[in-house]
Amino acid sequence: MASPQGYVQRQQGSVSEAPSKVYQPNTAAPAISYTPTEVNIPSKLYDKVPNLNLYKKLQDAEKQLDLLIAQKGLDFQSVQASSMQANSMKRETGILRVFIYNTCQNQPWQNNQSKVNETSNTDSSWTLRVEGRFISDSPEVSEAKEMKFSSFLSGISIEIVPNEDYPSLQGSQSNIIEWRNEGNNNGNNQGGNSQLSNGSLQWLFDGIDVTRQGVFPIKSKIAILTKDYTFKLLVSQEMAQFTGKREASQQELIYLIWQYVLFKKLFKRADSYSNVPAVPASSMSSQALNSQSNEETDLSVVQCDEVLKDLLKVNTFKFKDLYQLIQPHVRPRQPIVLDYEIDTTRSTTLGDVVVDIPVELALSMGKMEKEIIDENKSAFESMSKSDELVQYLNQRISLGIVALQSSNNREQFYRELSDDPVVFIKKWLESQSETLKALKSEEGFNEEDVRKAQYFKEHEQELRQKIDLMLGAQKL
Repeated sequence: MASPQGYVQRQQGSVSEAPSKVYQPNTAAPAISYTPTEVNIPSKLYDKVPNLNLYKKLQDAEKQLDLLIAQKGLDFQSVQASSMQANSMKRETGILRVFIYNTCQNQPWQNNQSKVNETSNTDSSWTLRVEGRFISDSPEVSEAKEMKFSSFLSGISIEIVPNEDYPSLQGSQSNIIEWRNEGNNNGNNQGGNSQLSNGSLQWLFDGIDVTRQGVFPIKSKIAILTKDYTFKLLVSQEMAQFTGKREASQQELIYLIWQYVLFKKLFKRADSYSNVPAVPASSMSSQALNSQSNEETDLSVVQCDEVLKDLLKVNTFKFKDLYQLIQPHVRPRQPIVLDYEIDTTRSTTLGDVVVDIPVELALSMGKMEKEIIDENKSAFESMSKSDELVQYLNQRISLGIVALQSSNNREQFYRELSDDPVVFIKKWLESQSETLKALKSEEGFNEEDVRKAQYFKEHEQELRQKIDLMLGAQKL
C-alpha cells in the first residue's frame, strides 16, 4: 500500500511503527519581524515613573525637527531644480597654448650661396605658422584635448606688414588673411568640420600657415579672438577698481552695485520699505504712463555717495536706469594682438613665441548630468546613513517602552493581588479559562448569530481581545 503524500514508511519489523512525516518546504518561509515599533508611552506611566516628561519634550522637539526636515527637503528639491540650469554649472577651464613661429625653405644660406640673386629670391620662401592646443586645469582626462585649435576661436587674423624689401606686397589684398568661425558648433565638435548656417561645411584645423616668397625679414601682426560662453564684457578702469574684475557681465555689474547700495544704505527712503502700501492693479497702468514721478516718494531712488558719483557721474538715479548708466563702462572683448617678425636667418623659430590664453569651455550636457547624479548620490547616501541611525534609536526606544509596560503590568498584577487575594485569584482563573476556550475554539458560537453583522458590533471588544490572544499564541 502506498504511503500518504509527505510521509515516509519505515521498514517493517517485529513492532509496527507509525509513519513519520518529513517536512520539505518548497519555498523559504517569509521573514517575520518581532521587533516592537511602539514609540508612545502610555499616559498612566507618567505618574509612576520619574523623568518621563523629558521623553515627552523629546517628542515635541522631534516634531519640530520633522517640520524643519520637510522644509529643507523642499529647499533641496528647489536647489536640485536650479542645479539643472547651465549658468549654475562650473565650466571646465584651462589654457590655450599658442605657438607662433616660422620656417624657411630654399634660403641662400641653406643652399650654400654666398649672396642673394634673383633666382634665389624666386625660389626662396618662408612659412608663418600659428597653431595651438588646449591644456586643461583639471587632472582628469578631458575630451577637449581632442578638439581642434580652431574650435576655441571666434576668429583669427594675420596681417603681413610690407616693407621696401617686398615691393610686390605693396597694396596687395593678400597681405591680410582672416578666418572666422561661422559654424553652429559649440566647441564640442571633435570631427574635422562644422555646419555653417547656409548648410555648407567649414573645416576645422590645428594650425594656420601663411607662405610667401622672400629672403628678407618682415613684420606681421596676429590678432586672436577666443570664444566666450559667459557673455562677459571688458569693463573700464573705474569700474574695474569698483568691482575688482577686468571682465564681467552686465548682470554681475548691476548686482554688485545693488549690493553696494544696500550695504551703504543709499536708498533715499530706506526707512519706508517696511511700510509700503498695497497698490491696486488697476492703478499700475496709469502710474506707468506717468514718467514725471515724484522722487521724494519713489522708493527706488538712490542717493549716490562720492564713490558712485565718480563712477556713474550722477547725484541720484533710479534703479531702473542703472542699465543705461553702466553702458559707458562696458565694451566688447578685444582680440589679443601680437607683433611677430619673421626671421629668415634660421630654419625654424619654434618655441620663441608661446602665448597662454585662459579659456572656458562650453558646457557638456553629458558631463552636467553626471555631476548632478554624483551630487544627488552623495546626498542620498548621507541621508540613508542618518536614517539608519534614526531607525536604530527608534528601535532602542521601542524596546525601552516594552520594558516599561512589562514592569507596569507586573507591578499592577502584584498590587491587585496584595489588595484582595481571593477576589483577584477568582477573576484571574475566570480570565484564564476564557483565554483557554478562545485558544481551543470551544466556545460553541451559534453559526446563525455569527453570520450577522450585529453580532460583531455587540461583541467588538471581546473579539478584539481574542484576536490578540490568537495572534500572540501564533494561532493566526
